[in-house]
Amino acid sequence: MKKRSVGLTVVSLIYVCMFLLLSGRPVQAVYDAQFVRCVIPETLTTDEIFPATICMRNTGDTAWPSGDMTILMCSQNPANNYTWGSYFILIKHSAYLVTPGDTLNYTSNLRAPSTPGKYAFAWQCYDNIAKQFFGEIVPAESIYVQQRLETPPPPPPHKDSLLDSSDFEYIGSFKLPTITGYEDVYVASGLALRTMPDSTKRFFLNTGTYTHCLYEVEMPQLVKIENNDYSGLNTAPLVKQWATIAWDSAVSGENITSNGGFWWDDSANILYWTHYNSYYAGGGFPMLAATRLANDSVTNLKYWYLPMPRLPVWKAYWRGVTSIPKTFADAYTGGRTMALGFGGYFSICQPASSGPAIAAIQKPDMFQDTLDLVEVLRYIYPEAANRNGNYFGANTSIWGYQPPSPWDGKFTYGSSCAAGVFIDLPDKKGYVAFVKHNIGRIGYDWGGLINDAHYEDNWYFYDFKDLGEAALGNRALGSVQPSSFVKINWPYPVSNTATYHSTSGACFDPQTRIMYVYVTRALGTKPAIHAYHVTESPARMETVLPEQTTGSLISIHPNPFNPTAKIILNAALDVKGLDKADIMVFNVHGKLVQRLAATGCQLAAGLDWDASLLPSGIYMLQVKIGQYLLRGRVSVIK
Repeated sequence: MKKRSVGLTVVSLIYVCMFLLLSGRPVQAVYDAQFVRCVIPETLTTDEIFPATICMRNTGDTAWPSGDMTILMCSQNPANNYTWGSYFILIKHSAYLVTPGDTLNYTSNLRAPSTPGKYAFAWQCYDNIAKQFFGEIVPAESIYVQQRLETPPPPPPHKDSLLDSSDFEYIGSFKLPTITGYEDVYVASGLALRTMPDSTKRFFLNTGTYTHCLYEVEMPQLVKIENNDYSGLNTAPLVKQWATIAWDSAVSGENITSNGGFWWDDSANILYWTHYNSYYAGGGFPMLAATRLANDSVTNLKYWYLPMPRLPVWKAYWRGVTSIPKTFADAYTGGRTMALGFGGYFSICQPASSGPAIAAIQKPDMFQDTLDLVEVLRYIYPEAANRNGNYFGANTSIWGYQPPSPWDGKFTYGSSCAAGVFIDLPDKKGYVAFVKHNIGRIGYDWGGLINDAHYEDNWYFYDFKDLGEAALGNRALGSVQPSSFVKINWPYPVSNTATYHSTSGACFDPQTRIMYVYVTRALGTKPAIHAYHVTESPARMETVLPEQTTGSLISIHPNPFNPTAKIILNAALDVKGLDKADIMVFNVHGKLVQRLAATGCQLAAGLDWDASLLPSGIYMLQVKIGQYLLRGRVSVIK
């Protein structure tokens, strides 16, 4: 009788399974799990990184499948919380099934909360295929988290002549046109500035994901994004859709295309551009190329290799090309006025640079195949650039530095740098690198999977003197640290989980003191260019300002204004004998749009300025009076 019952049961199960299969409904595996033990510290310090092991037994009737992303251990109470720095732990050993009755250890680095207190350590198995929890929750194991006694170090003292984030004022943005046949959602374009003979400004950019297209736009009137509303931004007028900038045929087994950054040489109508391929494992390909753009013609001129003895580090310098100020070049790089960069990512076969990187080069010789290169900045692991400690390595062995505190971090897995600019003004100097960090749980998990990605944009500032000493060989490249770095909040919020967001292009216009930054996914899924003005130091350069005066020597009231204002000379400036003053008004394109004449006495009393004929926007004033050259900035709002 018992055997018959068993037989009927088996037959019934077969019919049920056949029904489910024929009806198209999947047969759901029955998973169950029992908590066995966990190994965790009894006490921790806030933000401390620690290893944790949770052992679970398969008590279901089905083996747990192999694979890292099948059966996870996820946090509970509430589900998928980040109390311990991550909401999941992957299976460590993925090459075998976990049969009923077997146990499995989940092991991972985790991070203690930032606030002291007693926290539950609650986790549960999760079927990542069916998207559901199962089995026992880790019992109410709790860990007491103590307050960290160390305090963050004070910020470095501000130096008027050394650039930091306080020197930049956001002055506006603009959108980019859509190029027919190309999408711009995933484009990490470079950004090159072109100054026309009439002083108007244009930009070269790339668009397209798999096939790139170079295009040229004219700078529109800048408009500030306010209250998270970018609907009023102007779109840059399309000047010309050029073509795909690429070499005519493969070189060293690589199709050379302009997928990196570029720099425009106004004097020769030449676009210098770079090519990179993070997965290239060959013996080296040309990284820099030159193309002449004239009228409607596109002419490839030459490509260049990096010096082969330096091959192990060449990938630190292939992300873009920029210019070096002549004063820096003459003092430190033997007159080399171009640079390759920008470092900051691990690449297959070569370690690149664990921080920003820059190498100076001469303007390339059309009769040479190899670049003459002087390294200025590069970090050779375990050397690394400083960063915040708002991360922890999950289970990684690549650049595996665990930060001891929230403010003491190093470039590690996922830290990258795709753009940088030199700024050399009479009152402000420095190199700015645009860095993207992974934050939170980072690195390769078991099986080579990357999960739980969060990102943070930083600006890094370097002192010319530090970079110069390294270029001269007076100090190790990896000993140079940024004078400061800061997390950047863009004018319109960017999601910290947007994988394809990046700052991939930047350029600086010394004439207007404006830095332009190309940001992908800046406006939802669309790119944009943001503009930042380098504010003037209260103590302008000695040859311009009298040493005995402090504060602003020229002011405009009101500011902003519409349509009239007074230009007033500070009484601290001795204007005796200074009868003539020449006042020039420039727009953000650097174009002279108005010129006024006055005497020193008129300026001291306040000169009326009528801007009725000028459109709304930001304008730069230059006042030349005697041996003095005074500068100011004003907004006209209509």
